[in-house]
Amino acid sequence: MLYLVIAVILLFIAAVILLVYCLLLRHGFDELTRDIADQAKGNTTVPITLTTSDKHARQAAETLNKEFKALHEEKMRYEDGNKRISKAVTGISHDLRTPLTAINSYLDLLEEETDEAKRAEYLERIRNRAGVLTDLTEELFNYSSVADKEEYTLFSDIPEEIDIRKSLEDCILSFYKVLSDKGITPDISLPDGPVMISCNRKSADRILENVVSNAVKYADNDLAVTLSEDGVLVFRNSAPDLSKVSVGKLFDRYYTVSDQKKSTGLGLAIARELMEQNGGSINADYINGDLLITLKFALA
Repeated sequence: MLYLVIAVILLFIAAVILLVYCLLLRHGFDELTRDIADQAKGNTTVPITLTTSDKHARQAAETLNKEFKALHEEKMRYEDGNKRISKAVTGISHDLRTPLTAINSYLDLLEEETDEAKRAEYLERIRNRAGVLTDLTEELFNYSSVADKEEYTLFSDIPEEIDIRKSLEDCILSFYKVLSDKGITPDISLPDGPVMISCNRKSADRILENVVSNAVKYADNDLAVTLSEDGVLVFRNSAPDLSKVSVGKLFDRYYTVSDQKKSTGLGLAIARELMEQNGGSINADYINGDLLITLKFALA
């Protein structure tokens, strides 16, 4: 009789232990279900942890953690790739307008010019700007169709030995119509001879066009351009609406001084990226109500 009582007690204890174990196991799988739902919804990236000591449940949690980690990393790569593509496409789309402005300026000059040699020169420059449009359109197509670009490279970063003085003259001439419409006669100071720098030619053209476009956009009736023999180029124009704080943000992407200027806030940001890509630098200062944009090119 005593043995029977002991057996019943032991069975009861075993049943209680089994019940507790089952309850703990159920609680563990409830935790697992909630964590899987949170991970799947993107609410958390914290690894799944279980209170149960069951090795099978823990193995399931470990396997899920590995899979969710891989999924999260893939999602990050996807989102980062989308940001790079969006950044590149937006930049190229912004700069499609600049060669169009130049072409319109040269067309106006062409209408007024009677000298055949000059007309031929303007036609050649129109062809060059049309070529830039073709390059930009091709770049836009490439970035739109390929979703895994590793870097945001507007043009080749292979440096060339170019005359920045000649490039600057061509750039300012290409803004002839815009400058005339605003009543601006730029005060230009250039060295007598060439200023040879090391910079990708297409990048240099984009840099100058973006900086001049920005200066023309915000200048009231003045624009001074100074180039030194050591490759330092300074644009200066009165800018009473600016402040040291706003000038400090000019190179931030999408920052605009005024919404009424129809600016995307990309021109100077792209210019800085290209300057740094080619071993140069660009900075902005605000002195006595004037905005100064200083470019320092790497000498050849």
